[in-house]
Amino acid sequence: MSKTSMHKYKWEKYLPIRRTKLRSYLVGGGVLLGLAGLNTMAALPFSVGALFMALAAWLHVWAKGHLDKNATLTRSGPYRWVRDPFHLSNFFMDLGLCLIINNGVFTLVMMTFWIIAYRHRLWEEDQQLVEIFGDEYLDYRARIPRMIPYRPPMEKKYDKPFSVRHAPIYRGSVCTRLFRLASYPYLFFVAAEIGQKGTDLLAAQEHPAFYWALTGFLFFHFLSRAAGEITKRRASILPLWTLRHPARGVIVSIMVAALLAVDMLWSGPRILEWHLDRGQWLILLVAAMLLVATLRGLWHSVRFRRLIEGTALVVAWLFTPVPWLALVPACYFSAAFLYGDPDQPEADVDHVFLATKTDGAALAALGLWMPLILIGLPATWF
Repeated sequence: MSKTSMHKYKWEKYLPIRRTKLRSYLVGGGVLLGLAGLNTMAALPFSVGALFMALAAWLHVWAKGHLDKNATLTRSGPYRWVRDPFHLSNFFMDLGLCLIINNGVFTLVMMTFWIIAYRHRLWEEDQQLVEIFGDEYLDYRARIPRMIPYRPPMEKKYDKPFSVRHAPIYRGSVCTRLFRLASYPYLFFVAAEIGQKGTDLLAAQEHPAFYWALTGFLFFHFLSRAAGEITKRRASILPLWTLRHPARGVIVSIMVAALLAVDMLWSGPRILEWHLDRGQWLILLVAAMLLVATLRGLWHSVRFRRLIEGTALVVAWLFTPVPWLALVPACYFSAAFLYGDPDQPEADVDHVFLATKTDGAALAALGLWMPLILIGLPATWF
């Protein structure tokens, strides 16, 4: 495409906000509004915004799993219904973030800039696809709307199966991006709480929601960084020696010792308390035994063992007087889970758990037992 065709209209090159920087301004603006006390977290807009973000994330992954960028003209998955599912997902994502920020003027300004900035980008991509695919794309464009699915979809003869092996997912930044986006609602909540309550937040036991939100932001930010290392460089965010014995055993022992010390020595109130009678404990014990028994084939997987160890430590920390310290084992075991076996030359991202015959049998057995467990547990509360 020639340089003269990069802008449909000359005035577009003078836009104050570019599409690539739009979300950075949105997030930065949301944080500044919160710190200034100019927005308030409300349950309804927060819930609707989170729903829009979840919808956008689902649409984004669905589209990435079908796209062969510039290799073939994709007409399967969401591309059967709309030509630009990515930009549609970006619209819902940014609108969801604006709703969570909950400032009407800010939302109006940001979405106006969104329409202006993306209008140019949509036109530019359209011209590129015409150059690459020619009449094939012109026919597709004539039949399928850009972002609102109001026409019949493409025929199923163009369908291709969804696959995580597509480069945008397998070696791309999808997981990194989704984890980063998941951290933003927590960040906005933290900023709004600081703007409204200031130094009162130092009384941690009186403001648990703030510390839960801060923990959530740090955890998802860590996951974003860790996932980026895995997908781009097949590397761990933590030094590999920390994931191997004997260092791993020492680290876990320190975590357990710290857990016991805090639980016994800290005299403050607990955010979460155990409220289970003997019958409920019995049901939980049986459920745990069945889980271990049915998943015995998965014990050969390093990832599965790290998942079980990390879950146990995180849950235990949640019932201490300082549950936010569960962030430490959560981050450590998440990094270990994402990388896999540290004794392998590079991270094994081909399978979450080992693809063996025993795994299949174990998962089949789990499918039989878990419904009984899920039915039995609530029954003990009545």
